[in-house]
Amino acid sequence: MKTSDIIKLIGILCIVFGSLGIINNISSLFVPQWILDSWPDISSNRIKLMKILAYIGILVNVIYLTAGIFFLRKKPFSLNLMYGTLIISILYVLISLFIVKPFDDIIFVLISPSIDLVLLFGVFRIRKYYYESPNEIVKPFGEITLTSTLLIILTFLGLIFASIPILIQGLWIYAFETGSTHADSVAIFYSYFPNFIQGSSNYISLIFCLFAIIISIICLNSSISKSYETLHKIILSISALLLLLNLFQMM
Repeated sequence: MKTSDIIKLIGILCIVFGSLGIINNISSLFVPQWILDSWPDISSNRIKLMKILAYIGILVNVIYLTAGIFFLRKKPFSLNLMYGTLIISILYVLISLFIVKPFDDIIFVLISPSIDLVLLFGVFRIRKYYYESPNEIVKPFGEITLTSTLLIILTFLGLIFASIPILIQGLWIYAFETGSTHADSVAIFYSYFPNFIQGSSNYISLIFCLFAIIISIICLNSSISKSYETLHKIILSISALLLLLNLFQMM
């Protein structure tokens, strides 16, 4: 595998895992009371500590996602940023594991730092060749030509298409927090939509995620500025993540 391919793989994985971590941390802040009542042994102090760790986790995963973007851009500080980010991510999971014992199986919890260790090893192995071609533009696909006007239109459409599944997911989190039972949460969530699309929110999200992914791939194939390239990589990562999330919810 070429060095450029490894760089792309590590960068994209960091963007995807960082986005997934942010969503997971935000979701953990909105655990409804009826779920907490099912764990009577949990003290209020432990709940507060879990929320503090969730806020810290959001910050850690934002840095994680950002490190992936800069790693793809091959900035002068990208290697050191990636080293620090992966080490911080590993320490965060291990410290959280010792402070607040998770409800999940400990083997499942240790998957995250294990992945970080593999990525850290990969970054260390390519460190000597990372800046070998400083003028190389890291692109996952070949190049096509787009006019500036068409690029602006596609970028705007990509943002709109990606924002719709984000909004739907946000409404579900709010409904989940507001409802006293799962049935109440579903009823509240359905109340936000017209009757003819109630129960089809997952399919709507899937469609718009696919549109956003297709647009981002088209734009990334084009010779675009670095700012547009970064924006479409973010849109592509978030849309792919939401696509997987909606597929999981439909299972």
